[in-house]
Amino acid sequence: MRTITAAPARVHAAPLNVARRVVSKPGPRRASAPSTRSSDRKSARTCATEMTSTSTTAGNDAVLVAEDLDLDAPNPSAIYDVVDEDEMLYGASNTFPIKPDELVAKCKSALRAGFANIGDELAEDFEFIGPVVGPLPRDAFVNAVGGFDLTTGFPDMKSNYHHFRVDPFETNRVWFQNRTTGTHAGKLAGRFEATGTKVECPPQALSMTFNESGKITKITVGVVMDRTIGNTGGLGGVFGLFNAIGSPLPFPEGRPWKMSKRYKFFQWLGRLSAKRADPKK
Repeated sequence: MRTITAAPARVHAAPLNVARRVVSKPGPRRASAPSTRSSDRKSARTCATEMTSTSTTAGNDAVLVAEDLDLDAPNPSAIYDVVDEDEMLYGASNTFPIKPDELVAKCKSALRAGFANIGDELAEDFEFIGPVVGPLPRDAFVNAVGGFDLTTGFPDMKSNYHHFRVDPFETNRVWFQNRTTGTHAGKLAGRFEATGTKVECPPQALSMTFNESGKITKITVGVVMDRTIGNTGGLGGVFGLFNAIGSPLPFPEGRPWKMSKRYKFFQWLGRLSAKRADPKK
């Protein structure tokens, strides 16, 4: 069964356009505060009404789109399908020359050597990517990891790498996780004196991608999987370590996530539209 992607765009377009009008700058209307507030309230109610009325026609819209594109009718249960990983990894469809078990072994070997010591294993087109860092090319990555030492600040640090598996959709890529722990018992980065803080990072997703020659073409790190775990404020990587010892980095990306005013507004709109759809709530 083919996946239908056109319908969601039709479902959400109208509310978003109205919401943009609500949050747009009021401009000259500031001269008349009471009328502005009244207008904003009317716009918000209009937005909530359109969200409610549009969602009730979503099913019909999806059917029409399916018919227009000659697709099968929508089948909600198909969204939750489970692929045959064994077939995708070990069957004829996997043409990558390095088999999954060997690929995982190469990944573990690189991790045990340490990022500062794997320069020869990196491909010419290598990239290092974090949630807000990079992409860093090979030379920049080698220089960065070679000049930054975390073990002086955290002598007992452990990355606790685990759950290694090859991606069935990208059979040259190994995914794995870590749950880093360590005690801030030494001077970090040459200036942050020991605090004695025992740091527990949240679980994070990482990956290592290889080419057919066995060279590493990409490393991704620091993607937090559950920001409620640990004492880093939900931050991963180095950002989390600095935040945990009370010295967060001086930019928004280096601090715990905080809901924006605009996002709060859209959540309020969602609650309002739900209330209008079901007055009993």
